[in-house]
Amino acid sequence: MPIVMTQPAESLNDAMGMVSIHGRAVLVAMLDPQTDELQLMHVTVPQPALQVAKPSSDRLTVGEFFDRLGTDLMIEFRMKFWKHTAVAHKIPACAAMQSQNTATARYSLPTQGLKPALATAASNR
Repeated sequence: MPIVMTQPAESLNDAMGMVSIHGRAVLVAMLDPQTDELQLMHVTVPQPALQVAKPSSDRLTVGEFFDRLGTDLMIEFRMKFWKHTAVAHKIPACAAMQSQNTATARYSLPTQGLKPALATAASNR
């Protein structure tokens, strides 16, 4: 599934333009500016079966849209350049990954034990 990385202050119009390029459902990702946590939403392709919604405001940012999803969890919406309405669904965060105890370990690379393993492999040659 394609992933579109966004910034909180980025225009929702611009982000959904990138979503449109893929022509299928997409994950939209953003780092929360206050917590630095990864936020994800699943965006469907525009669906002719849905009632046509009023276009979203040109001034709406991705961060504001994620805030709306925080309370609603699922939103039907339409961009001005879409003929049909799409659905955005917030993907809940994993509670274990949100813990302050794991913040530094969350993105670390497995470097511990790498050098001894390489040394052992080299000595076995």
